[in-house]
Amino acid sequence: MNANIPLPGLDRLMEVYRKHGLPMKILPPGRSPPLAGELVAGHPFDPVLAAVYKRLGAADFGEALGGELFLSQVDDQINGIVLDTEGFRDEEEPWHSSVIFASVPGLAYYYAVVPRLADERGRQPVIYIDAYMDRYVLPVASDVDRFFDALSHYIDMLMVDQGYRFDGMRGIHFPISVPELISRDRRLVEMIVTGRFDFIMNLGDEFQDWLARVKSA
Repeated sequence: MNANIPLPGLDRLMEVYRKHGLPMKILPPGRSPPLAGELVAGHPFDPVLAAVYKRLGAADFGEALGGELFLSQVDDQINGIVLDTEGFRDEEEPWHSSVIFASVPGLAYYYAVVPRLADERGRQPVIYIDAYMDRYVLPVASDVDRFFDALSHYIDMLMVDQGYRFDGMRGIHFPISVPELISRDRRLVEMIVTGRFDFIMNLGDEFQDWLARVKSA
């Protein structure tokens, strides 16, 4: 499959970081990045991730924000996607059939694609994983580039958040505080409404309102 697909969400995320003067570190791609459909961590590699890793080998966004997103290193030295995914391959975990591609630095929060839910083009939706005590999953995007786009709009919101502007303390968090932003992804909403993510979610009552707000927006 062709990995030469546009990545407007990733482009916007980078531009938002430049606009706000936020640091980001981009590593160059490897000589032979994984191809779309190639087995990575035992699953067909997502074509959008294949396009991403054709452009870069890793990315660290938001060090000044306390670390917003670290895109796993995949190059000639290391395949962080395989390492992270295999490290969480416990059959009892709700996300055991997903493939982790990013994390929040210093915290047990991760982002993963779900191969089982790939569309007709092979594009896999993105979930947010909280690996702390509650160990739950939230669907956040219909594909990886839509995830980057949603995150870029969240950063724009964070930069005008009064709490963050006053003392650096966040009044909003991604994705918990922004269900209306997540709901802009209409394909994702359709998947949630039709129960496509039910097999992977393990949500308590406190997140039912979040899901309801996503579905009704």
